[in-house]
Amino acid sequence: MEYRPLGKTGIQVSALSLGGASIGQQYGPITLGEAEDTILTAMDAGVNLIDTSAYYGQGRSEEMIGEILFRGMGRRNRITICTKAGRIDRNVFDFSPHGMRVSLENSLRRLRTDYVDILLAHDIEFADDYERIFDETIGALYQFKREGKCRFIGVSCYPLELLRQAMEQCQLDTVISYCHFNLQNTRLITVVPAVENIK
Repeated sequence: MEYRPLGKTGIQVSALSLGGASIGQQYGPITLGEAEDTILTAMDAGVNLIDTSAYYGQGRSEEMIGEILFRGMGRRNRITICTKAGRIDRNVFDFSPHGMRVSLENSLRRLRTDYVDILLAHDIEFADDYERIFDETIGALYQFKREGKCRFIGVSCYPLELLRQAMEQCQLDTVISYCHFNLQNTRLITVVPAVENIK
């Protein structure tokens, strides 16, 4: 497995990561045993990053990942956990500082850990006021980082122009977008200059 530095976090992550949406039943039923087989197979192949969210299965993904990592000695220490807050359901969002804190605390409980490595504000394009995201929501993430509840912070966002704005206006450790770098679409490259300018 190839490993690469994740931005300027200092974390070395596997070039391939494991997404937690399917573990949260987003695409159909999956048993705990099937989820465990998937995670252990990925770990045996060298995968050391799992990306999940409070939204996936309304917490079910985090619950299963937490139980699986808790079952085996040292499993948690071998995995970089990225989770997300702010998106509660398909059309339900709460990016307020209080809502973000409640989401994070619930995620920590489900994941059976005192901290996550990466915490993202989830799908910020659905917010009513982007400036409040850049101020209040990101401010809450900074606070969680100071408290040691997450090591690094960022946002997930589909529209690339909004992603660029977030990177230019906020001190973020990492960001996630999707569907913008594949054989049919390489538009993600257009935000590389903004990423390179992050201090």
